[in-house]
Amino acid sequence: MNRNPSTGPEIPAFDSIPQSGEYFSEIQKIPVGFYIRQIYLNNSNKKEMLISQLTVTESKNWEETRFEGKLELDETGKFFRFRPKLCRMFTSKNPGDRWTLTRAYECDHFEFLIWKSGPEEIRLTPGPEGEEEGIRFRKSRSASISQISAIILKADPQITSIWGIRLSRVRKGAKAILEKQNGQKVELSSLKTVETTGEIKSEKTHPAEPGDMILYTNPGEARPLAL
Repeated sequence: MNRNPSTGPEIPAFDSIPQSGEYFSEIQKIPVGFYIRQIYLNNSNKKEMLISQLTVTESKNWEETRFEGKLELDETGKFFRFRPKLCRMFTSKNPGDRWTLTRAYECDHFEFLIWKSGPEEIRLTPGPEGEEEGIRFRKSRSASISQISAIILKADPQITSIWGIRLSRVRKGAKAILEKQNGQKVELSSLKTVETTGEIKSEKTHPAEPGDMILYTNPGEARPLAL
């Protein structure tokens, strides 16, 4: 990630600028747990972006790293450059607990390139851990700018654990819809959300699986994306 400005990826001539939204990577298993990344991207006049990585292990419990800053449209007009201004690391013991800040560090020497790589899909290169080949992120097929997205991390017969950068904005009485990876949708009962993690009541007839999406709509909420 510590590099001179890149000339950028080879991108076809069609529209390649990513749409605003919340995008998630695939859940990656590791010997002691798993990790996942999320991108919040707002390409309105604010040009905001946040990359977050969640790692869940037996020894470190829950750990979240956040890269925050502004987007810059490349001079080609085909992709964004993202140079984070603030990077912070947080820990917590369980989903639904509040995060504890453990480290903040300078990271404006990093540079990430972001472009649209398919329907509801973007590409980030390099990855947060320096993956030269980059990482693919996807968003819900039906999400709108007025909704808050989260992803299913773990599910048992009673409680389902979820994660999303903007879960702190979920309000009392919000409508929660489970969107499965095959496109099927089910209305759910929300139990609680705290900062970026939360728990929902498991649906017995349409059980959630890791990688499924949750879409929250707050009562009367119809405003554009915001952190």
